[in-house]
Amino acid sequence: MPKKLTIEYVKQRTIEIAEDYECLSDVYINAHIKLLFKCDKNHEFKMIWNSFQQGQRCSTCAPNKKLTLEYIKQETKRLACGYRCLSDEYKNSQIKLKFTCPKDHIFKMRWNSFQQGYRCLICAGNKKLSIEYVKQKTIELAKGYECLSDIYTNSGDKLIFKCDKGHTYKAIWASFQSGNRCPMCSKYCNKYTIDSIKQKVIELESGYNCISKIYKTAHILLKFKCNSGHEFKMRWNDFKKGHRCPICYKENNKGKNHPSWKGGVVKNNIPLFDTYASQLDFCEEVRRDSENTDYLQVKCTESNCEKWFRPTRIQVVSRICSLNKLVDGENRFYCSDKCKNSCSIFRQRASPKGFINKNSIRYDQAEWASMVKERDNFECQKCGATDNLEAHHIEGLVENPIESADIDIGITLCADCHKLAHEDDGCRFVDMRNNNCGRGLYAI
Repeated sequence: MPKKLTIEYVKQRTIEIAEDYECLSDVYINAHIKLLFKCDKNHEFKMIWNSFQQGQRCSTCAPNKKLTLEYIKQETKRLACGYRCLSDEYKNSQIKLKFTCPKDHIFKMRWNSFQQGYRCLICAGNKKLSIEYVKQKTIELAKGYECLSDIYTNSGDKLIFKCDKGHTYKAIWASFQSGNRCPMCSKYCNKYTIDSIKQKVIELESGYNCISKIYKTAHILLKFKCNSGHEFKMRWNDFKKGHRCPICYKENNKGKNHPSWKGGVVKNNIPLFDTYASQLDFCEEVRRDSENTDYLQVKCTESNCEKWFRPTRIQVVSRICSLNKLVDGENRFYCSDKCKNSCSIFRQRASPKGFINKNSIRYDQAEWASMVKERDNFECQKCGATDNLEAHHIEGLVENPIESADIDIGITLCADCHKLAHEDDGCRFVDMRNNNCGRGLYAI
């Protein structure tokens, strides 16, 4: 199995095959993902690597301009000595142009065909066939056969033929020249019988038997029995081509018998170094496992650990998807849940764990909320619930940021009551009091 390309190889190869071109991409995923290139005139464009290898380059530098008649006439003389283009107008690539060869034969041809090397049909001997020629050639090629058509249009139209047994049928001239003859005669002469098939099966494959009782057509499945006792259905034409028992094939190509067997790494969730290292080494420390050099090892992200360990294949795939921005999150490598939970950047988007932004008006709100709940005896001041408690500001932080740390403008509510409180206009304590939200003193 060929090795997967690396971005370093692509960058080096780009310089070798295209002077002054440069690959700007930082990662190579697969053959279907477009890479970013820069041409010698600093135009940036995207293209898959296979197209670049085949010679395609910057589309800005080489636009597909419409051809002119002057260019075609000049190019005709350059491509074929003695040939001239006689047309007075060029519309598009589908319209045939008029040419003349060194022997003054005039013929029509598309410009694309002329560029590919096609020349005068008369000089090449490719004159249009006549019906007289076809009739004479039919008699010469097949004894007793006759062409009944009165006109020959082109190679795509079917002609009427009559075989030596009086059957009439249609066929194109190229098919008749290739040796194809009357289908009705062939149908009766060459049809298989079930007995002939059974005999042929024994000759082709020892231990195999055809257990069907009737043969209708080539499209009907026949029942076979292999030397292991498995019964299966298959068309006779497929059996002749070499197809055999699918059950035996699966059993003989399963697990260690499979040509691509790598020790059950997918089933055991083990990542291979050759498969994934090139996709991670630009941002992760990777190495081969000392116990098995085919396996991949990475270093733990936790700065106080940095232990080398072998991740699962799912972890590696998740990390690669994150690096390519196919999924949310970073999916970094951790050797244990302890390292994951203690890592300062785990699930931290804006800042590390424990960081306090004192420029924010809410940096001390966790301590304020605990004091409010303690003052209210850890009870919802509306319904008396003791679970899912939250501290609610009577006056918003934006409205009164200076006094936001004062517990006198806070009240303890459960999550449901807190949600209802924020539905009131202004969300102020006086509004809540007017709505009779206090417990005991005010009825709900």
